[in-house]
Amino acid sequence: MPFTMGTIHLAVDLTADKMIIHALDEGAGFKLSDVPDPLAEENLLSTSGRGIFLMRAFMDEFDVISGRTGGAEIVMSKKLPAPGSASPNGQGGQNATPQQEA
Repeated sequence: MPFTMGTIHLAVDLTADKMIIHALDEGAGFKLSDVPDPLAEENLLSTSGRGIFLMRAFMDEFDVISGRTGGAEIVMSKKLPAPGSASPNGQGGQNATPQQEA
């Protein structure tokens, strides 16, 4: 299928507990169930097809829905740490200062 240029609409909603990202394109759209598994043996050496896999891995919620005017809308969210709480990497979130190695 040839690639054609189109517009991509991006919206970000930020709440106290999570960030929600909406990305809507004007393409033909796709079904999430039709996306090949990048970990399947026949796809391991493929030079493409990792985007959906990575979004699913790094986001807390991920879904693809049919766009209202065609195309596909990707909706994903990431939970945010509470202010003052430790971030998952143990560096204390926003107020962390870089540590110098000894």
